[in-house]
Amino acid sequence: MPIVEASTRHSVRARLRELVAAANVGDRLPSERDLSVRWGVARMTLRRAVDTLVAEGIVERRHGSGTYVTPQPFVRMLGLTSFSQDMRDRGLIPSSRLLAFRVIPADGTLAGQLRIPIGDPVLSFTRLRTASGDAMAVESVWIPQKFVPGLGGSDLGGSLYELLAERYRITTGAAKVSIEPVLPEPRVRELLTLDEDQACLRIRMVDSDTRGQVIMIANCVYRGDRYQLSADITGAAFLSAAVRRAG
Repeated sequence: MPIVEASTRHSVRARLRELVAAANVGDRLPSERDLSVRWGVARMTLRRAVDTLVAEGIVERRHGSGTYVTPQPFVRMLGLTSFSQDMRDRGLIPSSRLLAFRVIPADGTLAGQLRIPIGDPVLSFTRLRTASGDAMAVESVWIPQKFVPGLGGSDLGGSLYELLAERYRITTGAAKVSIEPVLPEPRVRELLTLDEDQACLRIRMVDSDTRGQVIMIANCVYRGDRYQLSADITGAAFLSAAVRRAG
């Protein structure tokens, strides 16, 4: 590719990004014909630049209508941060709506996962998590009742991590996390206001305290169009893998 052509494409993409940054979600961008005339570039060059932004999910084309600015997903670092803190860090107002709350006896599977005797009482609750009024996730949690005496549904309007730390002096020290894409069940899809074919991210966490005692299990379904996950991987992880292979 000639250097001049590559430079032009880069310049057009940069100007498109500036245009998107100044627009609001849902705004329609000027047509490719108008922009090519305004910026004095070939229409094909403009189209390829728009193609790049479409591939990145920054804008979307709607047949017969135009090109529109799309909502950008929240990026969550994989770690022991709460939903509430994630939202506050983004300048949003976190909130929860309690959907279900009950005490159940631990069956064999749940007792094994929580490392408690079969039949021990377990708090089971489900919440809809929102950010400035927008539905973001449906979260189900199981926690042994003995760890949280007196905990009721009215206590669950905010961060569970903060509640555990402040009221019960329970600090999460580690978590095992599994992530998978799923098509949500009809009830979850309705709560998150999703289309039938829209995928979600299901994050399952088994949290332990600083002594290694399992304290809760959480099963969270996040909107796939509003959430991305990110993780920092240290060099030690690659070193350990290399040592294992060498061994």
